[in-house]
Amino acid sequence: MCSLRWILAAVLLLSACSSGNESVCTELREPEDPASDRHIVGDDRFAYLSHPPTSGPHVAGPVPSGVLTEPVPPALQVRLLEAGGVMVQYDPSVDAADLLPLADDRTVVAPGDDLPAPVIATAWTWKLSCAVAAVEQVERFADARRLAAPGLD
Repeated sequence: MCSLRWILAAVLLLSACSSGNESVCTELREPEDPASDRHIVGDDRFAYLSHPPTSGPHVAGPVPSGVLTEPVPPALQVRLLEAGGVMVQYDPSVDAADLLPLADDRTVVAPGDDLPAPVIATAWTWKLSCAVAAVEQVERFADARRLAAPGLD
């Protein structure tokens, strides 16, 4: 009986270790903010439905791209998401170098302010929260979710 417990414990341990980063991220669909059709000008002090936002009021104009060294204001984040982009934000506990290869003309990588998880990826009405820089999961999220965007208005 004792050896059966050891075998069961070993199987559980091995299955937990073999799962890689698959369980370090949580994907969530969020409701679209009713104010998503609203353009705002200047400093946005709007109360978004989530942090970071996945929809809501936004600024007009060009969207950011690539790697940024400063946090992106929420109204500009939403503009990027509306255009079919993906925002990848990280907190100071994460080695940003792991995330930099994700950046391109449709995916922005930038530090975030007061994030609820070490790494957060957002697309239009979708959020992926990760405990570590799970690059492969963020890539899959970006590929699957950027098509949900309504397009620039």
